[in-house]
Amino acid sequence: MNDAQERINKMYLRINGEVTDHEMPPPPPKKGKTKTFTLDENQVKKLEEWQSHIKAIYGSYGNYEYTFSSSGIGQIVVVYSELADTELDLTDVDSW
Repeated sequence: MNDAQERINKMYLRINGEVTDHEMPPPPPKKGKTKTFTLDENQVKKLEEWQSHIKAIYGSYGNYEYTFSSSGIGQIVVVYSELADTELDLTDVDSW
């Protein structure tokens, strides 16, 4: 099979949604380490109450940014609401 015919065959495969072995995308890179941050029951309760007030005022929940940082003796947890332009500090100092 000449080059022109091979290109036509590949185009046909692409048009029909098929992929040849040579066109398979490379596998995704292996994931490195992952970190998981959690909220305890009291923090979740405070967060959900705060979010319900935001929804009552603005009509929707909006977007949130969660910040987890270390103070050296415990974890600082702050949630920022873009919609309300305010933040909620969920840091549980008593657990330190």
